Amino acid sequence: MKKFYMLFVNYLKVGAIWITDIVNKLYDPFELPPTHDPVSYPPTLESLFYADLEARFMQPSGEFWYQIPRPADAGDTALFQGLATGMKILKNADVSKQIDFINTLFINGTLIRGYDNTGKPNDTTSNDSATGLLFFFYCALRWGTDDVRAKAGALLRTWANSLRAHNWALVDLQGNPTAYGALEDGVLTDPLRMTLLLGILAVARAYDQSFGQDYADLYNTYRPILAYPKVKLLWWDTVYDTHRAAIHTHILYWMTKDEVYKRALQRIWRITEKEQNAWTYTLCSIALDNPDGSLVRRILSTFDFNRRQLGNVESINNGVLTVNWPPALPFNLTTPIERCRYALPFYRRGSQEFFWQRNLFSLDEWVGNKTADTYHSGLDFLICGWLANRLGLLS
Repeated sequence: MKKFYMLFVNYLKVGAIWITDIVNKLYDPFELPPTHDPVSYPPTLESLFYADLEARFMQPSGEFWYQIPRPADAGDTALFQGLATGMKILKNADVSKQIDFINTLFINGTLIRGYDNTGKPNDTTSNDSATGLLFFFYCALRWGTDDVRAKAGALLRTWANSLRAHNWALVDLQGNPTAYGALEDGVLTDPLRMTLLLGILAVARAYDQSFGQDYADLYNTYRPILAYPKVKLLWWDTVYDTHRAAIHTHILYWMTKDEVYKRALQRIWRITEKEQNAWTYTLCSIALDNPDGSLVRRILSTFDFNRRQLGNVESINNGVLTVNWPPALPFNLTTPIERCRYALPFYRRGSQEFFWQRNLFSLDEWVGNKTADTYHSGLDFLICGWLANRLGLLS
């Protein structure tokens, strides 16, 4: 009876997502961008961004600072530590210190966000923290040295066992599920979190076959929703979830070659193509017919190292086509925000810690900031370029 009930609920969710996809297609005020002239040569930019990342953002302890100054609560440390370490593995760089630091983010198998400025663990871990670490474990398995694979595998087994012991939830140091930590939650399970959990188990079973049964049980229960980890409806869109959905299903498709994940990747790009998110495209490319490396190169060529060095200073864009999104509705039901009608090149954007999880239709940023107080690395450029290189999209 429970199996039938879950099947019914899952297909109900799928039907609702189909409706949102239709609505989004019928009413979409955005368009693909015009061709922008490149301002940089990606190989040269790679050298500049990587040297800057190592000099200012990568600490002697192996910790990656995702912005300077380091946020007091270190809230996104786990997410970006995983992404930065994965990038270094893609580049074939030494990651010994980074792995040592990642080990400190697991306290008795429990993943924490990071350590605040007093040295206290921030254990309010959310599922986005886990996405970054999943990417690291994937890169370690696929491209790491034997030593990196061995260290990553031992840590991943401990983490997966902890998740199993806590009913597939990320927990605090007292063992209680965090606010956004339940990865499997019965009828309330969402596709994004389930693909995250299945991704963790798919990589973990490469080291320990006992996780294969866990993967199979969860897969059989939630299979109908696995092709839909990205959900949006008009302006109700959590933009930072797009690349996370692509990370999860990219890893799952590479690990399993299951058609459900191929469809997920194809759909993610289909519903977000106008954003021209090169990182999302690179992740989805393994499921696309005739993937186009020139798209990635063209977008990366609009990054500007000198502009990134300016930090979070005001960025105003006049003379571009705009749209209010959401539109103004009667009775003040919405608060219209002026957006660019197409994704601007990055040399016209204000600095961000990771462009790929920001709104790519953003128009003006850091309004009023005449002097910077926050600085960001080029991790977004580096991780996209190196994964595209490893996948054969860029040489």
